[in-house]
Amino acid sequence: MALVTDVHIARLLLRAVRAVQSTYIERLQQRGNPGLRTGHIPVFAGLDPESAEGTRITDLANRAGMTRQMMGRLVRELEALGYLTTATHPDDQRAVVVTMTERGNAIRGEAAAVITELEADYAVLLNDPDLASLKGALQGIIRTSPTA
Repeated sequence: MALVTDVHIARLLLRAVRAVQSTYIERLQQRGNPGLRTGHIPVFAGLDPESAEGTRITDLANRAGMTRQMMGRLVRELEALGYLTTATHPDDQRAVVVTMTERGNAIRGEAAAVITELEADYAVLLNDPDLASLKGALQGIIRTSPTA
């Protein structure tokens, strides 16, 4: 007998997100990016890659919904792996800005390719060639949320 939590929409969505993120990171690791983990995703997702001055750690933390201290830890991990660099903000000596290194910029292309692969895999799995049904359903949920 299945537990109620096994079919609860929030539980299913959370498990689906974790499955996608896990596969995403695994494929990036297979492409020569060891050390990456799912916890690093919010850092990359929150960066302003087009910004010449970089992204403040406080902005990254706010976008990810985590503390500045936790974001700082993740940034340091990615800096040690060679994906990011940090510097003091030129106009505010208290602020730290984060920019991508050459290796960080290279992983953006790899990440896009992995997303394309994942979408192709899920399209076959769900028998939904362009994932229109899944994307439409998810967008409907997002549209109804005041915080999304």
